Amino acid sequence: MVLDMRLALPSLILFAYVMASLVWPVPCRPQFKAVAGTLLLVVSLKYLFYEKIFGSFIAPALPSWLMLGMEVLYSSLVILSFLLLIKDGVALVLWLGRCLGASCFLPFSPAARSAGLLVLSLALSVWGTWQAIRVPDIRTVEIRVPTMDKRLDGFSIVQLTDLHIGLLLKKEWLEKVVEKCNSLTPDLVAVTGDMIDGYPDLLKGEVAPLGRLSARYGVFGVSGNHEYYFGEGEWRMAFESLGITMLHNGHRLLFCPGGTRLVIAGVPDPTEQRLGGEGPDARKALQGAPENAVKVLLAHQPNGGSGNGGADLRLSGHTHGGMLFFLKSLLAHFNGGWVQGRYEVNGTQMYVSPGTGLWAGFSCRLGVPSEITRIVLRS
Repeated sequence: MVLDMRLALPSLILFAYVMASLVWPVPCRPQFKAVAGTLLLVVSLKYLFYEKIFGSFIAPALPSWLMLGMEVLYSSLVILSFLLLIKDGVALVLWLGRCLGASCFLPFSPAARSAGLLVLSLALSVWGTWQAIRVPDIRTVEIRVPTMDKRLDGFSIVQLTDLHIGLLLKKEWLEKVVEKCNSLTPDLVAVTGDMIDGYPDLLKGEVAPLGRLSARYGVFGVSGNHEYYFGEGEWRMAFESLGITMLHNGHRLLFCPGGTRLVIAGVPDPTEQRLGGEGPDARKALQGAPENAVKVLLAHQPNGGSGNGGADLRLSGHTHGGMLFFLKSLLAHFNGGWVQGRYEVNGTQMYVSPGTGLWAGFSCRLGVPSEITRIVLRS
């Protein structure tokens, strides 16, 4: 897989900014600045090292402990840049104040400020990395579907998304997630893509706990972009063998209590189209579905380009909620304005989960906790 410059270039910009704002102003020997600059450059080139030396920037062949260490350092670089932006903004305001006759300066010496910001960024990075890889809590969300038959009121769907089983999150973690999910006794389980980071021959044992997911009306899933990076066709068959009904521009009609009906539909990730496949088609997925049935559409990306096909509810993931609270607006820009939570899009209710797991290539969460989402439909 070719390194995406959308990852490499911002990393180098962060490196240059930290050097200019933190390292160069510190009164110390040039040798110290050179060593600090070299370390920062190595950290900022993380994705390049992953690809060129360890095989792939998506899933490099690294021991878990080394991968985790690299992720802590890289996350610290991102957080440090944010803290420096605040520091420089305050410094600019104080400078303008001095131009108007005030006498205000930043507290502490440049060296003390630099040391304090470094320690704080590392502490926040360690905390955020732990938040990213822990077993998530359950979040209950009630979504009203005005046209739904009252006899379906209380129908529960547990959504799991962006598990990214592979380098850091493995079988033991997934077993605890499945146990939590089953404890909710859901009517339906929806797995909305990016379940893995690796090839089937390496990870089939790690994803085996998915076969123990249990729901009254079944477990359904769709493929995310990461499935296409590692052989989506083979993975689709592997998930089917674990009891997950994979929906590919199609739907299933569920017969619920009292003669009520619910349609569960799904579309593949747009990555399929870029690789020469059919790609997502929500209208096709819901073609032939009964008009009076509640229609739930599973689509990995909230901005997947397929529309909603007349669905009452769309469940998506992909964005990881922005990962860091100060990145939410940026991530929303690349996802049609949708990054986390409930939205209404042309009459369709949509819920975008911040994710259950997290991609090992950026394993830090600050202010954006992962979740096992329990969605309760209300009439």
